[in-house]
Amino acid sequence: MAAEETYLEKKKRLQKFMYGYNVVMCFSAGPPMALAPGFARKLLKWPYDDPVMMGIYGSIVTSVGALSAAALRDEGNFERYLPVLYTQIMYKTMTCLLIANRLRRKEPSSWGVHFILWFFMLYIALLARAIPWKKVEG
Repeated sequence: MAAEETYLEKKKRLQKFMYGYNVVMCFSAGPPMALAPGFARKLLKWPYDDPVMMGIYGSIVTSVGALSAAALRDEGNFERYLPVLYTQIMYKTMTCLLIANRLRRKEPSSWGVHFILWFFMLYIALLARAIPWKKVEG
């Protein structure tokens, strides 16, 4: 039983870190992407000019930040907010696959595209460590 408790405590600590990290990253990136997509595109030297998609993605990122802030306020129930982490793993994996496919086809890219690819891969690894994948009987 003690090993299971330490497993859950470790996962909760990692989840708290990821929710806090989400709040910082999402609120620093999401609003500029949603409210000033041209500025965000120029800042990252993103070669694809689609302000509508940048605005939609910025809104999603900002929403993830808001949900992560709610998770931090409700520390006793991190499990209730696990769908936020699951969703992040799914869309970040899909984004990495799309970027990798563009790079494989030798389409125009910038340091921002490469940065996002590696940043998302690191993010996915951290999220995967924070999620309790095995069921622990309580």
